[in-house]
Amino acid sequence: MRVIRTFAPILKSNGGGAILNILSLLSNVTLPMAGSYSASKAAALSLTRGVRAELASQGTLVVGSMPAQVDTPLAKNYPDPKATVEEVATESIDAIEEGIEDVYPGDYAKQILPSLKEDPKGVEESMKAMLPLSDR
Repeated sequence: MRVIRTFAPILKSNGGGAILNILSLLSNVTLPMAGSYSASKAAALSLTRGVRAELASQGTLVVGSMPAQVDTPLAKNYPDPKATVEEVATESIDAIEEGIEDVYPGDYAKQILPSLKEDPKGVEESMKAMLPLSDR
């Protein structure tokens, strides 16, 4: 938020621009055993939506990028599929150029997106499969 507040007046003085927030698919659904991570990403998505509304009148596009797993050191112990860093960057920049406010980079995020829209409760239920058997 501080970074956005710092740059928003500069963007305004230049006739607008774009802000890109790299979030996560988990902004939209909670992964068991990663509840605090999912909650922080959901809060960041809410912030993105609020700032988007605030800055629209100055010509500033605010994009939320929500990949699923990305092939980074943080995700090294997670199973595939993973989007590459290059995919996330390219698809996010493409979204800015096309004026798309929410983008889901990578094949896995695109696979899950229709279910998030049509059956969010079903996606939530499917996340239970990620729990160890002893915790279900």
